[in-house]
Amino acid sequence: MGIHLLSDGIVKTDRKFRIKEINEGFTRLSGFKEEEVKGKSLEEFLSIPGVPEKKPVSGIEGMLKTKEEAVLPVLVSVMPEKEGYVFTLRNVYEYVYLLKRLAEERNFMEAILESIAEGVFTIDREWRITSCNRAFEEITGYKREEVIGKKCGDVIRSSECGKECPLRRAMEKREKVTNREVVIKRKDGKRIPVSVNATILYDASGEAIGVVETLRDLSEIKRLMREVSERYRFGNLIGKSREMQRVYEKLEIVAPTDSNVLIVGETGTGKDLVARMIHYNSKRKNKPFVKINCAAIPENLLESELFGYKKGAFTGAVEDKPGKFELADGGTIFLDEIGDMSLSLQAKLLRVIEEKEFERLGDVETRKVDVRIIAATHRDLRKLMEEGRFREDLFYRLNVVTIYLPPLRERIEDIPLLVDHFIKQFSQKMGKEVKGVEEDVMDFFIDYPWPGNVRELEHVIEHAMIHAKGAFIKLSDLPEYLFEKEREGKKIEDVEREHIERILREVGWSMQKASKALGISRTTLWRKIKKYGIKKPE
Repeated sequence: MGIHLLSDGIVKTDRKFRIKEINEGFTRLSGFKEEEVKGKSLEEFLSIPGVPEKKPVSGIEGMLKTKEEAVLPVLVSVMPEKEGYVFTLRNVYEYVYLLKRLAEERNFMEAILESIAEGVFTIDREWRITSCNRAFEEITGYKREEVIGKKCGDVIRSSECGKECPLRRAMEKREKVTNREVVIKRKDGKRIPVSVNATILYDASGEAIGVVETLRDLSEIKRLMREVSERYRFGNLIGKSREMQRVYEKLEIVAPTDSNVLIVGETGTGKDLVARMIHYNSKRKNKPFVKINCAAIPENLLESELFGYKKGAFTGAVEDKPGKFELADGGTIFLDEIGDMSLSLQAKLLRVIEEKEFERLGDVETRKVDVRIIAATHRDLRKLMEEGRFREDLFYRLNVVTIYLPPLRERIEDIPLLVDHFIKQFSQKMGKEVKGVEEDVMDFFIDYPWPGNVRELEHVIEHAMIHAKGAFIKLSDLPEYLFEKEREGKKIEDVEREHIERILREVGWSMQKASKALGISRTTLWRKIKKYGIKKPE
């Protein structure tokens, strides 16, 4: 490298210290040009304690006389050559200023590192921690002096150590790691979730010398997410819609009581889940929960299933058998599809409710029982009463509290929550890493009427998870029958579009009034307007 490319002052002399050549750095320091000093003794301009004969020396304190008769303190380095010497002069003031600036920059960077909430630490190529900030101390529980020089794996004790270590990935693959969620073990043994970012550190020559990693404590975020999640669910029931919030509120009020409950809802809306939630949030939670589906058992067998029978009561009754009411004693009996029960059995059920007693089939002994009754139906019991197919007195005994479970098509804002829940559930069960569904799949789910409600959605997600090959479920992963139903539903969509247009015209295209008249949210109305290409006339 030529001496004229260097910023320090450079002077080349012969063995007698006569100046042979200077660079622009020397001119800048002294004010002299080369023609003014060439051939003169360097001693006329530079005063230093002594000059080594053979060995190079650096850091000699000297005084440089400038053209303006000023004296400038300099740091001198001397390099002996075959035909003379090379002197390097650095302005002490500039050097001190540079050191000061470097110190200020360092302090500034340290202040930034100390002020941020993320824990920051660096490692060298041997995986040893070389620095860390205060937030790192707070997150890990270690003091700085305890970790400097230690292997990062011995300090962090992450769930990924020895597996998919973010630091190793950054170092070996020369790529950034962003928002990687891992669990680390604090000094006190407590495990906490953190989000990790890692970036390679390079020296001036471009060689990798280590990695800088940031840790963001996710404990509070996870806690808040749990709170939000709990707000959107009651046990295994999931939903943030106003309809489901009303269900949760009623469950919280009803569950601790001993009142009979009637659950009304279409097939697949979760009536069984609601019954279990009531039982397991009641004072009877440590007693039996017994379920019987009144529609699934032939009428001639349902009575013996409910009340039991005595040996010899009928052909095949070779021993005494207790019924569901006896098995549920002290707990809860769930009578699913109560609307399918015969009138004769309804009368016997009414007696159990009113007198808390019954007899086994073929027995004369009266048995006492203490049970809470939860009944469920997808039928309109009031209509059955009018038709004479359901006892009015039984209806009012069962209908102390009614919980209505809305069909999925009436709470479409819950679909994304349910989809996410089922994907996580089946991902864990199947050992797959499916993150979600593609946008057109979610649009399809929102538009689909879901006649089988939540149960159908669960089965659809399970089918899609089996067929999914990537991180996101595609339309091609869904069951074929969904698209057949969609084609059948096109005529229904035409009717819906015309209905929405008519309502909009009647309310003067007021979104608020139209959504209220249609019984849907403004968000849903906007989506349907976009879907059907409905435009306000000019």
